[in-house]
Amino acid sequence: MQAIILNSGKGSRLEELTTDTPKGLITLDNKTTLLSRQLNSLFTCKVDNIIITTGYLEDHYKEYLKKRYPEASIRLVFNEAYATTNYIVSLDKLSHIPFDQDIILMHGDLVFSLDVIQDLIAQKESSVVIDTLAPIPEKDFKARVGQNNLVQEIGVNVFGNGSYACQPLYKLKCQDWVAWQKVIRTFCESGETAVYAEVALNSILNNLALHPYDVKSRLCMEVDNKDDLQRARKLVKSNFTK
Repeated sequence: MQAIILNSGKGSRLEELTTDTPKGLITLDNKTTLLSRQLNSLFTCKVDNIIITTGYLEDHYKEYLKKRYPEASIRLVFNEAYATTNYIVSLDKLSHIPFDQDIILMHGDLVFSLDVIQDLIAQKESSVVIDTLAPIPEKDFKARVGQNNLVQEIGVNVFGNGSYACQPLYKLKCQDWVAWQKVIRTFCESGETAVYAEVALNSILNNLALHPYDVKSRLCMEVDNKDDLQRARKLVKSNFTK
């Protein structure tokens, strides 16, 4: 199994905290960064073939990984257009890389408990995290689940019956990831680079079985702003999750 971590953006909603530090290297405690927590969880799950997309302050990632994970198999893929495009372009930068294994795909600002990633990896089919017990967020991702218990749409403006809070944490069968990559390539070739990659995914969900994986209030959150960071730090400091 391979993992892809999206870490190209600046994380401007964290304001001065990302002036000299890329978002993935923001600390959760005196030993742990957003990135190290993700990597340690993946390594615990025996996922050690990892691609990280970069952009803003890429050299910081290079230095950090060299010092902290000198023996790890981690490949960095740079998106030079990180400041003017959405992460659909970062994913398109992987189009030259052959994939022959299932994929774990995550945003670099996700904090999740170890049992969440373990259970996600154990899913037999392509799956994305939802939380049926969480409030429906106004500005963040939602997933609309159909009567067939398959995800019909993912996006910020997805409301109504069957819509649930959704986090950009995926387990994808290899063939489904390749199918998504192809439509990402089509979008980028046509200049649609300011949209979420999920817009491309939505265009093929009629032919791709994406299952909802319900974490039911277990820890899986994005750190978008300082309030999120404060909450994540409290949860990591407590014994709520490893």
